[in-house]
Amino acid sequence: MLFVGLLVAVLGAAMMTVATKQLAHANEGHYLPVIIGKFAVASPVNVTALRVRAQAVVVVATLIVLETTWDYTAPWPSIMATCATFVVPVAVPVIVITSGHNSRLPNSRRHTS
Repeated sequence: MLFVGLLVAVLGAAMMTVATKQLAHANEGHYLPVIIGKFAVASPVNVTALRVRAQAVVVVATLIVLETTWDYTAPWPSIMATCATFVVPVAVPVIVITSGHNSRLPNSRRHTS
């Protein structure tokens, strides 16, 4: 069952990757906030819907991993695996794609507000 949970997490990461690439394309030529901020071009509804679905898939994966690995006598490995399953599939694609997108912009076009 752990394999299923990790497979579902990979599906969520793939969905987040597609959505983030679409968002980066919609904001071509504009700085993208890495963690929090305002986009120059608002996220299209279908991209927002895909991002929400990806996050929901990751939550399901997290619950599968938690249920599969939980052990009351040694909870820390399960807690770490659960946290990694929750954060990595969403954060890694967003940070990598956003950083790559922003690195192609000239410094004069970047802003922090």
